[in-house]
Amino acid sequence: MATATYQRERRRLAERLRALRQAAGFSGNRFARRIGWPQSKVSKIETAKQLPTDDDLRQWADGVEAGVETVRELQSLLDQAREEYASWKANYRAAGGASGKQADSLALELEATRIREFVPAFIPGLLQTAEYARELLHRPAGPSAFGASEPDIDQMVAVRMQRQQILYRPGRQIQIVVLEAALRSRVCSPTTLAGQLDRLLAVAGLPALEFGVVPFDEDVPVYPLTGFAVFNDDLVVIETVTGEQQLSDPDEVALYEQFFDLLRQAARYGRESAAIVQRALAELRRPSSIP
Repeated sequence: MATATYQRERRRLAERLRALRQAAGFSGNRFARRIGWPQSKVSKIETAKQLPTDDDLRQWADGVEAGVETVRELQSLLDQAREEYASWKANYRAAGGASGKQADSLALELEATRIREFVPAFIPGLLQTAEYARELLHRPAGPSAFGASEPDIDQMVAVRMQRQQILYRPGRQIQIVVLEAALRSRVCSPTTLAGQLDRLLAVAGLPALEFGVVPFDEDVPVYPLTGFAVFNDDLVVIETVTGEQQLSDPDEVALYEQFFDLLRQAARYGRESAAIVQRALAELRRPSSIP
């Protein structure tokens, strides 16, 4: 399920597997029969649409009678493909630029039926107002620091708003947890933040969305170092200040699932989360807060 900007290592592995199959003299159909797979699975792996498991890799290596060194090489390529990192600078240089990165996110979210996201210090993109997104993206450490132009940022905001249509699609489960600090961080003007908090109150009841807040007086069970999102049960996306990492190693994905479960247990929902948002909004709307 990796997005377009994270295909480099997957493509290297896919090309190597295809080359080994061809060197062994097998067509795709014949090789699929040899190792007992559907031909479509061979095709998906060779086109980097599906990442093989450790067992898949062993079966492939056995099918082409690969030597010990080749098996080690393949395992190394698989390990690299499971942990891909791309800097924002590299992302924005890719086809489509900064808005292309948002389009990648849109495609990833449309493909997923379950999204679990934790953000410690600001409102995640799927819940942002256009004004909040625009001011956030104009921060000094935002896209412009990595080569995005003003039209790029405008387009990023537009696509980010388009991404939010997933909140209204049937058959989706979207679970979002934030720390209470996310409701108060001044990554935008007080007026814009007030509008953002109103937006949270409006969307919190959507059937597809479970929105939770970990209050200040609750123990935080997971280090709030950075946000992360889990897509279905096979991909984790982690954002940093300078780039983004995707993890698809099953053991690591399972750990992030456990971490998210702990955060969910610490969060408040429904009327309780609404009360926390309303308290932050009331304090923000005091005469001294908004000019």
